[in-house]
Amino acid sequence: MTTYTAPAVVAELLSGDTPVVLFGAGDLGVMAHYALTRLGVRVTCFSDGRAVKHGTTVRGLEVRAPEQLAELPGDTHVFLCGNYLESMTDRLRGMGFTRIHTCVDLLDGFDFTGSDTGMEPVFIERKIALHKRECLKAEERASEALVLKYLDVVVTEACSMKCQDCSNLMQYYTKPKHSDLDLLESAVDRIMDSIDGIYEFRVLGGEPFVNPRVHRVIDKLTGYEGVEKVVVYTNATIVPRGENLECLKNDKVVVDITNYGTHSRKHDELIEVLDAHGIANLSKIPVWTDSGRIKFVERSAEELDDMFQNCCVNDVLTLLNGKLYRCPFSANGTNLGAVPETSADVVDLTGDRAGAELRADIRRLYGRSTHLTACSFCNGRDYRTPRIEPAIQTRRPLPLV
Repeated sequence: MTTYTAPAVVAELLSGDTPVVLFGAGDLGVMAHYALTRLGVRVTCFSDGRAVKHGTTVRGLEVRAPEQLAELPGDTHVFLCGNYLESMTDRLRGMGFTRIHTCVDLLDGFDFTGSDTGMEPVFIERKIALHKRECLKAEERASEALVLKYLDVVVTEACSMKCQDCSNLMQYYTKPKHSDLDLLESAVDRIMDSIDGIYEFRVLGGEPFVNPRVHRVIDKLTGYEGVEKVVVYTNATIVPRGENLECLKNDKVVVDITNYGTHSRKHDELIEVLDAHGIANLSKIPVWTDSGRIKFVERSAEELDDMFQNCCVNDVLTLLNGKLYRCPFSANGTNLGAVPETSADVVDLTGDRAGAELRADIRRLYGRSTHLTACSFCNGRDYRTPRIEPAIQTRRPLPLV
């Protein structure tokens, strides 16, 4: 086990009375508050860019709007408790703050055993690792390294549920099919030959365990040396058996369960089976936004760029039917024929791209900061998008309009 060493800034905070702000009132903020409090540091307040958080309290502390931080002195210590690091840092520097810290050294290796954060150990570990991965991005860009944060690997278009508001657009598939695994494996091989590493493969569908051969994909993904985690997303309607269970017994694998209540009819049985076999897993109750409709809306380029830059999945690449897309909405919308395919929005791995050319194409797509064609058909997926009731079922696939 790694020996934890508190970052040097903690000693400075303990010896003075400079204000301490946690910029981000989500999971990372909660973890940072717990760690700092355990280390004896008094936190002044939280701050968050989401208006819905303003005026609320988290762990007994006020959540202030960023504009309210102007009341604090310029030597205030601000911890970035989120993964939009560049925009957060620019905003804080523009307000005159210079003592800005990430949470990597604070959280990495910290013992959260018995914490009152309300988070499972596997979830905490992933959150810290992903924050660490995000903090490395700037360094990698400077060094020309190409390491991906997430890559969605779609193994089927079929799902055991039919949610009318699914943000991955499963509700529009009239004849869903499983992915061609030979094409999928060839595409992943070529991607891995062209990049320097990846933090997390995300195996999904639809419902991945609908595909009886999903084990072949999971075994393939865990076999790459340059991969840290393989996360399998499931709605807890199917308990994997045989090879689909055996493939999960790998230290890289985490089963991420979305608990839809009565719809997740195998939830308790699934966790019991996974725990009995020592398979890492976590279960969460989802929060959905109104992001599952395909509808063209006329917007300016500035509005679309703003949507894209604030989207919660704008750092996710999606592999579907041999093509690499920048987000799951773009992937499935294009696959359904509802969104026009644009060459700048996709890397086609069914052709002959390889080597330096393919690396350049992946870098271009992954580093993109302007909107996609699909953004014009999307309602947005950020903190401004209205929340809705999750998992409302529809009997028939929805028509494409």
